[in-house]
Amino acid sequence: MSDDTENLTIRLLQEMRTEMRERFDSMEARFEAIDERFDEVNTRIDGLTYIITMMAANMGGHEERPEKLEQAVETLAPR
Repeated sequence: MSDDTENLTIRLLQEMRTEMRERFDSMEARFEAIDERFDEVNTRIDGLTYIITMMAANMGGHEERPEKLEQAVETLAPR
């Protein structure tokens, strides 16, 4: 009788181990998919950061030109 109980216990433990392994594998696959999505988001953010930085660097000269034009107009036609 005890052999039957031991065999049943071992079989149940093996089934539990198999189920747990399957669940962990499933969770690992889901986390890998989420990691890939985060990598894509990070890549997009890096691209946007680069674009914004380039736009900010380009905007520096835009203030200088109108000021020079206003000065030239003021020189030619004082108020």
